[in-house]
Amino acid sequence: MDIYLLCLLVGGGLLAASLLGGHHGDLNAGDGVGHGPDLHDLASWFSLRSLVSFAAFFGLAGVVGGLAGLSGPGRLTVALVTGLAVGALTSLAFRVARTRGEVSAAAGRMAGRTGKVLVPPAPGRPGKVALTVAGQIEHVLARSDDPLHAGDPVIVIGTQGGVLDVKAWDGRVA
Repeated sequence: MDIYLLCLLVGGGLLAASLLGGHHGDLNAGDGVGHGPDLHDLASWFSLRSLVSFAAFFGLAGVVGGLAGLSGPGRLTVALVTGLAVGALTSLAFRVARTRGEVSAAAGRMAGRTGKVLVPPAPGRPGKVALTVAGQIEHVLARSDDPLHAGDPVIVIGTQGGVLDVKAWDGRVA
């Protein structure tokens, strides 16, 4: 089995699984919390989504190039250009969606949900909260005017730009 077919099978399988089963998170080299924008932009190029897209389309282009009769260097060039282009477009698309707050379709329906603080927000820097949405635990960026600590219960009061606005919650229904 050659490297192109292996990349197509693994990358394509993971891509298909994420499309069919939904995708409720991403393993980035950095999540942008507490880092400058330059580091976050660089890290988004190496997100799990981008790497899986690269692998799938690198493999696809390599397999198709081989079937078309391309030699080793030509086949590698076509596969690299295709994989890098699709990986870069995937990264760019999710970066744009993230800045517009459109990554999670559930973001607009989170008002009133409760969760726990994972990373406390600080002035000028969002934190991260865990919420249960449709039976899945989502880790979402959040900001708050309340002093919060890891493990504190919170309630979502709104969302702006993909970042939740949360308040400390005492467990009582108003």
